[in-house]
Amino acid sequence: MKNRAVINSGHQERRQWSMPSIVVAGAALFIALGGSAVAANSLIHAGDIAPGAVTSKAIKNGGVEPQDLSTRTRALLQVAESVAGAKGDTGSIGTPGINGANGANGPNGPNGANGANGIDGTNGINGTNGTDGTDGTDGTIAPFSATAGLTALPTASPPTTVVNLVVPAGNYVVLAKTQLSHTGAGDTIDCVLKAGVTNIDQVSMKTLPALAAIPVSLQAVTVTTSPSQLSVECDVLTANGSANFSSVIAIPTG
Repeated sequence: MKNRAVINSGHQERRQWSMPSIVVAGAALFIALGGSAVAANSLIHAGDIAPGAVTSKAIKNGGVEPQDLSTRTRALLQVAESVAGAKGDTGSIGTPGINGANGANGPNGPNGANGANGIDGTNGINGTNGTDGTDGTDGTIAPFSATAGLTALPTASPPTTVVNLVVPAGNYVVLAKTQLSHTGAGDTIDCVLKAGVTNIDQVSMKTLPALAAIPVSLQAVTVTTSPSQLSVECDVLTANGSANFSSVIAIPTG
C-alpha cells in the first residue's frame, strides 16, 4: 500500500488521464512498483525507482493481467474503455435558401446563314369544277337625259348651247331635238350635236319663212372613253332667234 501511495503521489498531476494507453502505462507501473516490488522486496524497492521512470513501453505486452490490478485501477480502465454512446439522430433538413435573382439576358447571337431552298413540292390534283350558277335577271337599261327651255340666239354670235348632258364612259345612241324660231324672213339657222368637242351630227336650214318655228332633230352613235358632255349648239345668221323645248337622250348600248 505504501508503494501504491508513492506511485499515486508521484503522478498526482496525471489523475485526469483519459486515454487507455496512458492508464495501462500507469497500471503497469503500479504493478511493477506495487505487485512485483512486494514479491521481490529484497531486490527492488519503490524508493529505488524515480516517479515516471517506468513507461508502458518498458512493460511486455500481455505481462499485466486484470487480476494484478487494484479495484480502483480496474474501475479506471472500465471508464476509459467504455463503449462510445449511441450516435445521435440526424438533425432535420434546414429550410432551402431563397432562389437567387435571375442573371441578365446575354446579347443575341448573330443570325445564322440561310439554309438552302427546299425542293418544290409536287403539284396538287386539280379540283372538280363547281356547279354553274343560275343566270341572273336581265338588267334594265336606264337612259340618261336632259331638257332645257327658251334660249336666246343672238344674230351673228358664236354658236349657243341650248341643252347639254354629262354621261359616263360607254357606248351610246344619242337622240336630240329643239324648236327654232327667228324674227326675220329667209334666214339661215345651224345646229350641231357634239360629244365633248367633236361634232357627231349637224343640221342647217336656209330661207326660213318669216316668224317661223321649225323643229330640228339630231341623232348619232358615239363611244366615250371617259365622262363626257353631250350638247346641242345653234346659231342664226341675220336676225335674232331662239331655241325652245330642247332635249337630249343618251341610251347605253353595253
